[in-house]
Amino acid sequence: MIKLTLFNHKGGVGKTTLTVNLADAFAEAGKTVLVVDADPQCNLTSFYLEEAVLEQLLGDSNDEGSGQTLWSAVKPVVEGRGPVVEISTRPVPDNNAIFLLPGDVLLSEYEEELAAAWTECFARRTRGYDVMTALAQVVNKIGQRVHAHICLYDVGPNVGALNRAILLDCDFFVTPVAADLFSLRALSTVGRSMAKWIRDWHTVRELASAADQARLLLGRPKYLGYIASAYKVSSGRNPANPHAEWERKIAPRVRDRIIQDIQAVDATLVPQGGSNKVGGIKNFHSLAADAQRTGLSIGNLRGNVNTGQYPQVDEAKDQFAQVAREIMRRCDI
Repeated sequence: MIKLTLFNHKGGVGKTTLTVNLADAFAEAGKTVLVVDADPQCNLTSFYLEEAVLEQLLGDSNDEGSGQTLWSAVKPVVEGRGPVVEISTRPVPDNNAIFLLPGDVLLSEYEEELAAAWTECFARRTRGYDVMTALAQVVNKIGQRVHAHICLYDVGPNVGALNRAILLDCDFFVTPVAADLFSLRALSTVGRSMAKWIRDWHTVRELASAADQARLLLGRPKYLGYIASAYKVSSGRNPANPHAEWERKIAPRVRDRIIQDIQAVDATLVPQGGSNKVGGIKNFHSLAADAQRTGLSIGNLRGNVNTGQYPQVDEAKDQFAQVAREIMRRCDI
């Protein structure tokens, strides 16, 4: 199972929408997908589950023996009472090749503990290792159980301790970039943070004993490139193409603010030649809301929207399939 995260410090770049639709595209390509909602806001979980189901799930998550969220799974480690516990995956509507690990607002408590665990890892304390690897242990066990080919993490828009643990556990990451100034500025934080995390974790692994190294996070996430997310198509009345203007800014910013930072730490973790662009997904406007309402990917909305919108539905399915194929090619799946 390969682990992949869509990661950008800037919110509103469509990470959850991309995660949902790429999961569907991977499944259409014959892959079994584990989607992990590691964002305490639980946007991915609320996409797939009805409100009443989600309310009960979150209400029970702190109960001993009955909780079935990511927090329920890591809670014993966080509280120092024992190992991680296995939880059940949740069914995804109309797709038996996608499995959901539900998120939880209480993951914020895990994040607080991760900050202290980071320091403890440098002191070679077992407690730090246990906390840092807790989420990875849960995901690995369930990934093996469902025979997943791909694990997709959905994460919040920050460079906090939880995202640090997740990215260091991943094999690959991709940056969704929207066509706006703040999305571009956030790339600087992504590059600097990733480079520092990789460098620091390398030190942690060097300090650890051989036995501990075997269970620690590998800490070598490879950067696949960027996805131009939710871009707008020119109406044709204006000869200027605003998306093309932003596209000309994105590529060099990705090179200078992400690739060069990571390359300075380990040149094998960045693309070697070719384009740094994985693909592009245009803004499908109201179809995104229809997908949220139905719990379906945009490309599977036929029968749930007006027939006049079918061409856009088909276009969305094709665009996500193209991006999924390119990701699989770059990951050698």
